[in-house]
Amino acid sequence: MIHFQRPVFFLLLLLVPAFVLLRRAGVLRAVSLPLPLGNWNGFIPKKYPRVYILHRLSQYMLAAAFILTVTALAEPVRQTAEALYATPGQALMFVIDSSPSMAAQDMGMQTRLGAAKEMIHAFTEQYAGDSFGLTALGSSAAVLIPPTIDLQTFLTRLDQLHAGEFGDGTAIGMGLASAVLHLTQYSAIPSCIILFTDGDNNTGEIHPRAAAEIIKHKKIGFYIIGLGKSGYAPIKYFDPIQQKEISGTLHTVFNEAELQKTARYGNGRYFSAKSPEVLAEIFQHLSQKIPATQPARTVNKLHYLDRTLLLIVLGLGAAAWLIRKIGMQAVS
Repeated sequence: MIHFQRPVFFLLLLLVPAFVLLRRAGVLRAVSLPLPLGNWNGFIPKKYPRVYILHRLSQYMLAAAFILTVTALAEPVRQTAEALYATPGQALMFVIDSSPSMAAQDMGMQTRLGAAKEMIHAFTEQYAGDSFGLTALGSSAAVLIPPTIDLQTFLTRLDQLHAGEFGDGTAIGMGLASAVLHLTQYSAIPSCIILFTDGDNNTGEIHPRAAAEIIKHKKIGFYIIGLGKSGYAPIKYFDPIQQKEISGTLHTVFNEAELQKTARYGNGRYFSAKSPEVLAEIFQHLSQKIPATQPARTVNKLHYLDRTLLLIVLGLGAAAWLIRKIGMQAVS
């Protein structure tokens, strides 16, 4: 919401209609020297409509600059409510399968990976006081973003993640172990791991059940979301190893039984998301199971806008000067 700390300065705007009335009444007149050029040997001066238009445009710019100057003098401020948190909040670590099969387009008009990204964007907007981390897995696994309150950095790296970035395998155990390692180094309590995957663990030195046992031992919340369904689906992604785009039709066999077992070993829960609508329902349920950290209090913060307005005034003044000194001369 915008309000003005010195609204009395808006009285200066009355000078505009007063100036117009005085000009029309003839009290104020522009300095001019009339020359009857049409009578000099039959010479008739040329008319330049573009010059007239540019002249009017410069006048409107100067008028707008005057109005904005008065507005700046009135000291406009925008007031926002800023939440303050007494504790660091909880840490939510998203573990995302980035194997090539995640590029399968069977989540409506989206790929499995794209649907996961979109839902994470919507989910994190509700958790301003919490931290988010990002772990990606393929044939290897890595923590891309440790738990951070910098939501923009988290979302930027999330958007950059693409299918095939970490190879063509699915090291679920390695991904979960990497996430647990970083969460145990984070001081926030509680913490939670949310895994997105569409396949079985087929590589890596750590079995998913072993990693799930550690999650259970550390008392970390644990959820697995299976994306997609068995069958044929179109697929297209860029292979960083072959340096070319791969496209075609993928046939997947979705083994949910093993994912359900992994969730149980970690004292967690498994969800099957075969469509974007079901995925949205799952996240609505998760928002109830994982309540956002509430702020200790809110404070009002003022953002002064007068400097921005004055910069616009300078720009308008410079543009009007250029139009009169350069633009009008070039046209004439």
